[in-house]
Amino acid sequence: MCDSQQDQLVAWLKEQGHSPVEIEKIMAKVAEYDAQTLRESIFDSINSGHIDLSALVREALAADEGQEGVDTTRE
Repeated sequence: MCDSQQDQLVAWLKEQGHSPVEIEKIMAKVAEYDAQTLRESIFDSINSGHIDLSALVREALAADEGQEGVDTTRE
């Protein structure tokens, strides 16, 4: 979630009458859900062939060696 989306959500929660403590708890749950959704999306992309897992592995290993720029997408 980008900062502007987060700010909009916090503003909306305030308008709904939530306390700062409640907003903190809600935002922590949103962040948890966001991370889970991202992981699921990545695995869906790998399973569907939109992300090349072999290229992703090469990119991860190249980063350790100071190299970057491997294209992990399939078109």
